[in-house]
Amino acid sequence: MAITATDLDGTLLLNDTTVSKENLEAIKRLSQKGIETVVVTGRGLYEIPQELLDFDSIEYFIFSNGAGIYKRGSGVVFHSEINKKTAKRVVELLGNYEVFIELYINGTPTVDKNKFSEEVFDYYRIDRDFYPELKRSRKPVDNFEALLTGNFDGLEMFDLFFRNQEERSACAQAFDRYFPELEYTTSMTNNLEAMNAGINKGSGLKRLCQTENIDINDIYALGDSKNDLAMFEAVENCFAAANACEELKKISKGIACSNDENIMCFMEDFYKKQGIL
Repeated sequence: MAITATDLDGTLLLNDTTVSKENLEAIKRLSQKGIETVVVTGRGLYEIPQELLDFDSIEYFIFSNGAGIYKRGSGVVFHSEINKKTAKRVVELLGNYEVFIELYINGTPTVDKNKFSEEVFDYYRIDRDFYPELKRSRKPVDNFEALLTGNFDGLEMFDLFFRNQEERSACAQAFDRYFPELEYTTSMTNNLEAMNAGINKGSGLKRLCQTENIDINDIYALGDSKNDLAMFEAVENCFAAANACEELKKISKGIACSNDENIMCFMEDFYKKQGIL
């Protein structure tokens, strides 16, 4: 039986970062007929909309680009933490750039309270459509500088927003040169997301299949951005949202509707047409 593995932002979620009633109902109908849905996201666990975390038609959540896996009823069943010495070296590198740093710690994006304002978001050219989500899900802390000096317990991912593209490119090149123990991806025009090497959405999906005895050939993946490339490369069946980046469309097996057109309803129709449902 098929399983839908879906990204959140730009895929399952609407442009206002909410999940539509139509998508929720489609997920429930599919689940009742044996087709489960797995969330695969770059978001931290506690950044995922609560209505999805509470929705009993979804059992598995792969979060922070594969750095963690959550199973309903069992909690976090896998977690990959960045080595503290490596994290400290990354922070030293970031001192060379104008960058807004988010530390994803145990599923929660943690930020500097002193830099948590719309003025700062504007300065780092963060998409204004993302402001409500930043305010909802980030954890501003007073002692952020103390975190950056070495208290990296539970750190699974760096999410970095750059003021200019030249520095973003330079930082990516520095990661390539000096940090073979890390890999990075991106989901926005001005960010980098860095995790342990071998940690990505594709490896997270493979790990879930191995531990839960799921045939990866039963997976149908949905996504829209570059951090979905590894997931698309890991599965045979993958569909880019109509609003997806060109890199993803090039390797997809087909194009779905846009994220504002209820993509799970699209998949429900697809499964019916293919005789899967």
